[in-house]
Amino acid sequence: MRCRGCITPYGRILRVSHAIKDCRVSAGHTFREAVLATGDKNLINLVMVWISKSGPFIEDEIIGDPDEYFSLAGDVVVTGTAIGEAAARYFQSLPACLVSFSPSNYQYSPIEVSWYHDSGHVETCDLQNLWSTSELEQHLKDQQGLPQTWAEMIAQLPLQFSHLAFLPDLEEYLAGEPFNLYVVERTFVLLDVLNKLKICFDAEGRRTARGEDLMDNYFRREKARFSDASEQEKNDPRFRAAMTFRSPDGQSLECFWHGKIKTPQYRIHFTYPIEKDTPLYIAYIGPKLTKR
Repeated sequence: MRCRGCITPYGRILRVSHAIKDCRVSAGHTFREAVLATGDKNLINLVMVWISKSGPFIEDEIIGDPDEYFSLAGDVVVTGTAIGEAAARYFQSLPACLVSFSPSNYQYSPIEVSWYHDSGHVETCDLQNLWSTSELEQHLKDQQGLPQTWAEMIAQLPLQFSHLAFLPDLEEYLAGEPFNLYVVERTFVLLDVLNKLKICFDAEGRRTARGEDLMDNYFRREKARFSDASEQEKNDPRFRAAMTFRSPDGQSLECFWHGKIKTPQYRIHFTYPIEKDTPLYIAYIGPKLTKR
């Protein structure tokens, strides 16, 4: 209810499912039974009117194709659910994110969803997921101030990420590419990680505990958002040249490490390793360079 109240002033809509009433939320209670068990008449009235009558409901505006399906890792099918419909909207370039309960099994972000086409082709997307009103409020504020062109995005980067060094001509790599707000959002998320990492060092230049946490979460885990180029790519003269840039003083920079945006396939290439007293250059933002 607090998240719903937070969203409304921004002109956004929090959709719920008709099925939420009968979802089991404990061993002995459905959602409806748990609400009724509170004995709080005002709360009961507000919640039950919302989830029984007023909505809006996900099922009233299904845009996913029922002949194709969406799933989470482990083949958990989410077609027709809040997650599935948010993914369907994403793939149609419509704005969408998820709001989850706390506590629940969905207190992580992003939530990766795979779209299985009839043809056998599979696409994936990362959906932002929020479960606290403070983070939701900040997300809504950020949405209001997001750039609406590539030029606006590039212009904002040095101001938002002051610990990073941006090579000139970044906008050239985006020339001719259709503007995509999701790419902007994910670019800001990934650059924020790099910006934080750049200052996670002690006086002797050793990475702090916070820095190690960021490395574990974003660089070292399976399917990490940042990774090195493969040896095959590094040994391919075309790809090696594409991932080599020039610093402002003319130094050659091999930027094999990159942040990944999945759909569309965009990459952020940067200098590595990340060290205390060495500039962290952002050399490239644009479509994947190693497409075959």
